[in-house]
Amino acid sequence: MQALARAARGLWPAAGRGQVQLQPARGIVVQVRDGNLERALQVMERKMRSSGIERLIKRRTEHHVKNSEKRVLARKALMARVRSQELGKSLRDILIKKIRTERT
Repeated sequence: MQALARAARGLWPAAGRGQVQLQPARGIVVQVRDGNLERALQVMERKMRSSGIERLIKRRTEHHVKNSEKRVLARKALMARVRSQELGKSLRDILIKKIRTERT
């Protein structure tokens, strides 16, 4: 969790020293109730996961990726590309058939 917080610091520009930041709060807001910081961190982590910030941070941080993980990611990318090409071919065939039937 601390690694995510450290990585998130680099995503947004920090206010300069001595300057007052007048922007309204945006992003993820978590309330700490009754001094229960652990619960607030759990809520923040859940909100980060659901909003996609965690994926953005992980994508931006440089870390070692195992070869097996690279192969899995490459296979997923290939399958997505194949599905996209198949969809394009089927749409093209449908349009060609539609054009041919309109001419006759």
